[in-house]
Amino acid sequence: MTVETALEHARRAFALKKYEQAVEHYATALELQTKKHDEDAPEMADLYFSYGKALLENAIAQASVLGKEPEPGAVEDNKRRTTTTGDGKGPILAFGDEGEGEDGTVDLFEQATREAEEESEGEDEEGDEGAPEDDFNAAWDVLELARAIYEKAKDEDDDIKLKLADTYITLGDVSLETEKFDQAITDYSAGLALKVDLLPMSSRQIAEAHYKLSMVLDLTSGRLSDAILHSEKALESVLQRITELKDGLSGKLPPSPVQVQKEDKKGKGKATPSPLLAGDLVQNISKNQMEVELQELESLKEDLALKVDELKTMPAEPLDSAPGMAARALDQELNARSIAVPGQPAVVHDLTSMVKKKKKPAESEGGTKRKTNDDDASPATKKAKREGALS
Repeated sequence: MTVETALEHARRAFALKKYEQAVEHYATALELQTKKHDEDAPEMADLYFSYGKALLENAIAQASVLGKEPEPGAVEDNKRRTTTTGDGKGPILAFGDEGEGEDGTVDLFEQATREAEEESEGEDEEGDEGAPEDDFNAAWDVLELARAIYEKAKDEDDDIKLKLADTYITLGDVSLETEKFDQAITDYSAGLALKVDLLPMSSRQIAEAHYKLSMVLDLTSGRLSDAILHSEKALESVLQRITELKDGLSGKLPPSPVQVQKEDKKGKGKATPSPLLAGDLVQNISKNQMEVELQELESLKEDLALKVDELKTMPAEPLDSAPGMAARALDQELNARSIAVPGQPAVVHDLTSMVKKKKKPAESEGGTKRKTNDDDASPATKKAKREGALS
């Protein structure tokens, strides 16, 4: 098999969302390609990127299957053998002939041991099949190889720079899926910065990058205002695209923009349509395609507007730390339930000191609960102080 044949099979499988097959074919192509080129050769970058995307999609698909879909018939078989807790999460006791001793009683210890062994065997089988985290890690490693190659050559060609931007965005996708939000913000931001320099605001790639960044910022503490900003930018990009599509349908679009390429050996540059914009330009699609895209974007516009409103109506993020808030909530709850005993002062439960907090800058100590000197004095000393105060 040749590299071209393996790549053709891989692209077809990826388009059909058969990601596991796509991974296998890309791996074959990569093995054949490394026989012709060094691992860090420029010719390897595109293959690394495609292989990394296939690994990512396959990991997402596997995680979805393992997390949501039970084995066929497992539910019915479980109903026949066991009863479940009120929330349906697990067995309480086994009824019928299974698990009973000669006297008809249930050996709970034996049953628990058997269930633990079965669960352990199930985990081993799942581990043999390959955990999704392994594919996420593999996707990250492969995409990093592509990023390093594109990074070296980004100043040579804007097309390579756009590929580098796509690689950053995909690395951000990996970090988002694995909940490494800080890394996702870094990579999404890098990809967005490159795309903004290369593409018009109306490009759907710009809208996508802004939206992904707003998503991960929304999941990060203290970044709500930034999330709002990027969601608004995504909406602005979609609105501009809608305007262009409407202009295209009415025949009001200007000619396609051109880009002057770098000078050749003779010192002459030639104005040609920008290759970066070819897939984004409204001028390059038919009216039927314009109508379909316009309908899709009108729906997307409504969703983005709702998202912006949702973010803006979210409560302001608390200035205090979570441990401090939890301590105060517990104090209020316990103080509200304090029982007053006649002749004795009400008991106040102060749990704030039990919660670890970060050190704060020095401030006035008037409101801080501290030990006084009298707390450490002996009874005789306290008596002498009281008598001195009365005299």
